[in-house]
Amino acid sequence: MASRFKSVILRHTDSIKRSNLSGIKDTIRSRVTTANHDNGYGTNEFINLNFYDDDNYLSIVKCINGGYYIIEDMLKFMSNYNDCGQKHIDNLKSCSKKSKSKVKAQSTLSSYHTTRAAQLKTICAPSLEAEYLQARHDAIQEVIDECRTKLNRIYPKKSSNSSPKHNRTDYMIDSFEAARSVLLNLSEKLEKLKEQKRKKDAALLEAKILCENLSYTHGVKESKTEKASNSRKKHEQQLEEIENDIARSEDEYEQEKKTYRVEARRIYEKCRVLEEERLELIEDTLIKFVKAAYSSENSMQYRAIYKELKSYFIDELNITEDLDFWAQTYGVYDSTRSLSTETNQNDDAHDDDDGEEEEEQEEPSSADTTTSSTKTKSKKNQKQDLL
Repeated sequence: MASRFKSVILRHTDSIKRSNLSGIKDTIRSRVTTANHDNGYGTNEFINLNFYDDDNYLSIVKCINGGYYIIEDMLKFMSNYNDCGQKHIDNLKSCSKKSKSKVKAQSTLSSYHTTRAAQLKTICAPSLEAEYLQARHDAIQEVIDECRTKLNRIYPKKSSNSSPKHNRTDYMIDSFEAARSVLLNLSEKLEKLKEQKRKKDAALLEAKILCENLSYTHGVKESKTEKASNSRKKHEQQLEEIENDIARSEDEYEQEKKTYRVEARRIYEKCRVLEEERLELIEDTLIKFVKAAYSSENSMQYRAIYKELKSYFIDELNITEDLDFWAQTYGVYDSTRSLSTETNQNDDAHDDDDGEEEEEQEEPSSADTTTSSTKTKSKKNQKQDLL
């Protein structure tokens, strides 16, 4: 009956384990899927702008400089994770230490032999677990320190008040500005010419209005009309020259834009290498962190603790032996009631001088020997099933 009851419990426990494991796997898949879809690209000041227009080249400069804070946030998470781990390690050590003291202080009347040893061995397991976790903690800290060393080299701080920037920031900006200098000069020249055109258009309009008014006015001297006409023609000639200058400057500007695009692209490719190095630092650090925190090596270490305890429970922990130990200690031991000695008793030989008594004494049957052996094996098998 007891065996059948244990079997039912084991099947039920096993089904719970499978159910829980399935639920955990589904949760992990769900969270990974959510994480993969939670990376929509948000807005920023350069979104939808042309890289080659105006000073939009600053997008790549700000991208690289802003990368410092991205890595800082990543390292902050890892440090927080490690701090949580260290608290857990300290708690495990404290738990093990306190529990070990309690067991040692327990009365030997109720706490004894292999069962007491099994308790102590189990209580010491958290300390061993803490050692494994400490090694993992230290490995993660090495990853953090390595990344931070590289981060400080790439983004050196000149002072405590200054914002961190990439060590090639000044070079990048100077290169883009030098490439844009001719284009900027042409742009300023065009703006001045267009301003001159606006003024000349206004002056020409006034000259035309004056000429038209004089043509409808009687008694106007011919010299005044001629002067107004000459002024109008002069404005028209000057306006034409300005428009020709604008056309030439616009041609030069368009040609220089092409030249700038080529040069800006070349500089961008250099910036791209710097950005690639930053992204590789993030990737490398994340991979090392995941390996240190979640690799199969950690599960192997837990497995080693489990195997050691399992081996002890199966091979060393013996309740019958403990009961006999207590009985022997307190003077109530009866070898005929001990399962641990039944098998040995069946193997004892009697003296030859007691031949008649030997004939009269009932020898242990093979069934009794088989029963005691079966009981011992049964208990061992039950523990193996439970573990």
